[in-house]
Amino acid sequence: MEKEKIQKQNVGNAGEYYIAARLSALNFTATITLGRAEKYDILALSPSGRLVKISVKATQKINATGFPLSVKDEAGSAEDFYYAFVKLNDFKTEPDLWIIPSKVLCPLIKEAHKKWQNTPGRNNRPHGESNVRWLPIVLKGKDKLYYPAGWEDEITKYYKNLEQLL
Repeated sequence: MEKEKIQKQNVGNAGEYYIAARLSALNFTATITLGRAEKYDILALSPSGRLVKISVKATQKINATGFPLSVKDEAGSAEDFYYAFVKLNDFKTEPDLWIIPSKVLCPLIKEAHKKWQNTPGRNNRPHGESNVRWLPIVLKGKDKLYYPAGWEDEITKYYKNLEQLL
């Protein structure tokens, strides 16, 4: 019997519940917004009383090299706002996760997209307008043109680093 493909909404839910569970294990009080907050998926209160807002992006794929974002993710950074990227690894192994402050992510993807727009595409044609933004967790090929030197090293400091939320 062939395994049925998991619906996109369920993959997103799995990512949110996974992050909420990890936060709970660190003694946070975590609440999933269930779509009631436009930009945030989780509101969490740290053991020290710090409130953090988290947007969760999840993929099921074990071979995923990055995460799609949107033009809306270029704006709205704040000291208490973080992005959690969860790679669920086809539910075969422990998920991988990256917690990136919005103060780092928002300008990063904005600048990367600007570089992408200013770089000729296929057949030396200009890139068209796009609301899609891309955050690579593994730089390869053309991604290297758009992200700052050392991004491969930079992203490793956000890997499974939930403690920065304390």
